Amino acid sequence: MNILAFDTAGNFLSTGLATEDGFFEENRAAGLRHSEYLLPSVERLMNSAGLGFNDINLIVCSKGPGSFTGLRIGMSTAKGLSSGCNAPIVSVNNLDAIAYNFSFFSGAVMPVIDARKKRFYTAVYREGSLVSDYLDISAEEISVKAGKYERVLFTGPGSGLLKTSLPDTDAEYKFTPAEYSLAPVLISMGRKIYEEKGPDPDDSGPFYIRLSDAELSKQ
Repeated sequence: MNILAFDTAGNFLSTGLATEDGFFEENRAAGLRHSEYLLPSVERLMNSAGLGFNDINLIVCSKGPGSFTGLRIGMSTAKGLSSGCNAPIVSVNNLDAIAYNFSFFSGAVMPVIDARKKRFYTAVYREGSLVSDYLDISAEEISVKAGKYERVLFTGPGSGLLKTSLPDTDAEYKFTPAEYSLAPVLISMGRKIYEEKGPDPDDSGPFYIRLSDAELSKQ
């Protein structure tokens, strides 16, 4: 099964292609230029693997939370490629994906994404399972929620900023590097979701915890 995956939810663009012959990936700091970098990255991976677009069996993309613009670019690209190569789409929640590799951790895992305006997108996971709502909260509120657990691991692209924003505490907190490739995780999770639940419905779209500024201005 040939699976193409990409994450455009933040400043870090992660693109991956899993084939029967191996795994190919590219990662780069893309800023707000996902529309410029994404398709060329996909094309390079396809060329490296010696595949055509009609050889793709599944497309996996991140669905958020994250950058409104980045998520729209990723989702629209996934749908365009799906239409062109007749491959189904599976979208994966970014907080679930960030926490995915830390199910071994003996405490609580809290993936963190910078939500701007001194707030963070996060959730709480225990042994690989989501045990809270998806949240849009401040560092102070995260500290209160994390205080319910003996050990907490913060990970994800917002973990570095959170580390400097948390109130002083004696709690045992651990932090992992802020940026890393999500493409392998998306491929693993996407395959599992597809096998268990099938593809996304045709009207699927990005997952937003918060309304965009444009949407808020209309209220």
